[in-house]
Amino acid sequence: MTTRLIIVDDHAVVRDAIARLLEAETDLEVVGTAEDGSRGIALARETRPDVVLLDISLPDGDGLDLIAAFRRLRPSARVIMLSMHSEPEYALVATQRGASGLVAKSESPSAFIDAIRCVAAGGEIGVECPLTRREREVLAHIARGQTNAEIADTLALQPKTVEGYCQALMDRLDIHTRVGLVRYARRIGL
Repeated sequence: MTTRLIIVDDHAVVRDAIARLLEAETDLEVVGTAEDGSRGIALARETRPDVVLLDISLPDGDGLDLIAAFRRLRPSARVIMLSMHSEPEYALVATQRGASGLVAKSESPSAFIDAIRCVAAGGEIGVECPLTRREREVLAHIARGQTNAEIADTLALQPKTVEGYCQALMDRLDIHTRVGLVRYARRIGL
């Protein structure tokens, strides 16, 4: 299945470079580009993308403020913020506003493409490490001090499934204790 993308960035060089980079990927198709938020919204309405690559700074407004408009227009579309900033705070704000994460423009081409694929598959990305929506939910409950049984009840999962998520989180984040997971979750704002 091909993932349809639009690129909304005020720099023509950036739009063109991203489009050219993605041309070589058979599973990713750029269906349009726009230089500002209003044209981006119109383009999304017209092309119905699966993923929106959205610059944080646009001439007609803050890209972070546009996330909700893209999500209302196309609820199934995933939004990835593009930024020259790689500080964790930007990724946190982007995800709090409904984006699936943030990619710094300084990322390598392969990391950029991996991030798009991760988000298209339902994951979330940031400067830290990509987590799926379910992993973030489990991590948030761990941060609240819930046991695996309580998390399983809350999320309608089996306790063994929650154990699996906990182990996957520890492996992915290279954290070796539940207390370490709590600290990490609090550090990223969960």
